[in-house]
Amino acid sequence: MYEIAPLLDDPIHNLKTIRDVFRWSITEMESADLSYGHGSPDAWEESSFLICRALKLPFEHFEDFFDAALTHNELVRLVHLIDRRVHEKTPAAYLLKEAWLTEHRFYVDERALIPRSYIAELLEEDLWPWVEDPEAVGSVLDLCTGSGCLAILAKGVFPSAQVTGSDLSADALEVAKINCREYGLEEELELVQGDLFSGLAGRRFDVIISNPPYVTEASMKRLPQEYRHEPEMALGAGVDGMDVVRRMLPEAAEHLTDNGILIVEVGDGLEAVEATFPGLELTWLTVSGGDDQVFLVTAEELKRYFGDEGSN
Repeated sequence: MYEIAPLLDDPIHNLKTIRDVFRWSITEMESADLSYGHGSPDAWEESSFLICRALKLPFEHFEDFFDAALTHNELVRLVHLIDRRVHEKTPAAYLLKEAWLTEHRFYVDERALIPRSYIAELLEEDLWPWVEDPEAVGSVLDLCTGSGCLAILAKGVFPSAQVTGSDLSADALEVAKINCREYGLEEELELVQGDLFSGLAGRRFDVIISNPPYVTEASMKRLPQEYRHEPEMALGAGVDGMDVVRRMLPEAAEHLTDNGILIVEVGDGLEAVEATFPGLELTWLTVSGGDDQVFLVTAEELKRYFGDEGSN
């Protein structure tokens, strides 16, 4: 009796099918204090993503496999992954070494931020109407490239462009190299290590995109445990979240072509941006997260604002 009792609560002995594991996973996640900020909005989608991709099943046919019996090894692996998600609060993307952005798959691990930028949505629309002819774009820079996901998406949008991804973190660039290799872009996409523009002296770009660190000091202290698995340097940006952006914009003026544009994601930092650069003419772009997440500024406006004649 005493030997059998522990088996009654052991999922390895009680779960048989994908449906069984899916139901158990949702219950486990709903019973835990989890945060879903890395791609899935709730326990239902987090469980389906974790199970589906761990088994290498196609998303669109996941439910067709619900009543399929699991092998012992499959079951052990799924239970282990779900247990880590619940108790270690490790994001599913890190558990699977896989993240998806606008239907594109990227490799990711703890050396780089999990891909989730709103700029990807804008790239899906070819940055229209700000870029009238994608074929005419000759150079693109993804500043703070991390895993390289936005640089890779940009290469798909602007096939004629020389695309460069730059990041301060050598570890993140190793992840970007893996993604470049998986997309067959090792020779076409340049990766540069440096603090903002430090590795790009004298170079100018038609388009610069950036999803830099922008989390405030106060918000960093309140981050859920899931975010603490990510590199702190990819998130925190000082008291007002503007430490990186404050340095980026004046330098960007000298790294854009005459008709170039800079697009920057700042989360909920609209007020901080406008307080940091009063009088700078910005265009706030519409993305699924709202109209206050991503701004665009032209080379002409940056040069006007930071030019020698100004006092800014």
